[in-house]
Amino acid sequence: MNFLIFSVKRLIVYLTFGASLFLPQSYAEDVFFINNAASKHDQRYQYSYELLELIIEATNSDFGEGSMQISNIVMSRNRTFRELQEGGNVNVVAEAANSLWNEKLIPIMIPIRRGIQGFRLFIIKQENQAILADITTLTQLMSLETGSGSQWSTKVAMQQAGFEVIESTQYDSLFNMLSKGRFVTFGRGVNEVFLEIKRFKQYYPDFVVDEYIALHIPLATYYYVSPSKPRLAKRIKIGLQRIIDNGQFEQLFYRHHCDSLLASKLNERRIFKINNPHVSEVQMASIVGEAFLLNPQDDFSILCQKYR
Repeated sequence: MNFLIFSVKRLIVYLTFGASLFLPQSYAEDVFFINNAASKHDQRYQYSYELLELIIEATNSDFGEGSMQISNIVMSRNRTFRELQEGGNVNVVAEAANSLWNEKLIPIMIPIRRGIQGFRLFIIKQENQAILADITTLTQLMSLETGSGSQWSTKVAMQQAGFEVIESTQYDSLFNMLSKGRFVTFGRGVNEVFLEIKRFKQYYPDFVVDEYIALHIPLATYYYVSPSKPRLAKRIKIGLQRIIDNGQFEQLFYRHHCDSLLASKLNERRIFKINNPHVSEVQMASIVGEAFLLNPQDDFSILCQKYR
């Protein structure tokens, strides 16, 4: 009897182990460690956080559970790049296209902002409104000193075009420098400029958004993934394409950007264009097609009706 009991128990163990060989492999939860904002006033990454959440949800069925954790460390872009290479405090970042990043990291070359941040409007002091109202050529615009973050790709594009660029490594300090007259114009993406005017109004009540000009610098925001995390890169690419196809991407994009697009009145502005050595519109459209990119001549009052 004891021998029979032992044999039955051993048979159950064998059967259980054998069955497990045919069960599908399960993965540990994918954790996306993403970068923090530059300051409490900086809301530029909120859209990319929400988009990543949609991507994770859209790929749960084939990749398993995933989660996003925002780093509690504020890092410069150069340090973020180093962290991405090592896969340490961050393993994925939504950032402006950069040739070095394209080479050393895993870029997902789908422009998640559709190029909106490449249409730069200028924050100026109210007293300088008349100066920009009279500008009719790119040469005239380049004669005005302009401000930029030291590590922004738009800085390089403006310098190569002939702008005199006054730099700072600190996001908040650029607004203070503008208030002190260190430069005349401070170019910000359509998706950034109106929110920043609102957030900084209590500190700089004389700041306004110029109403006449836009500077177009082809600019893409890509998700960049640590080379040590190819699985995360694959998941992001598949998820992005999936939510573009099912309409979730467009819904999120317009929900975040319609107010800014309507306020910008892009189709009424004088638009000057310069090249960007880090990105081209051909590259931006290589996966999703040209129609995916923002067209400044579109009637956003119509496009935004169903999303507001």
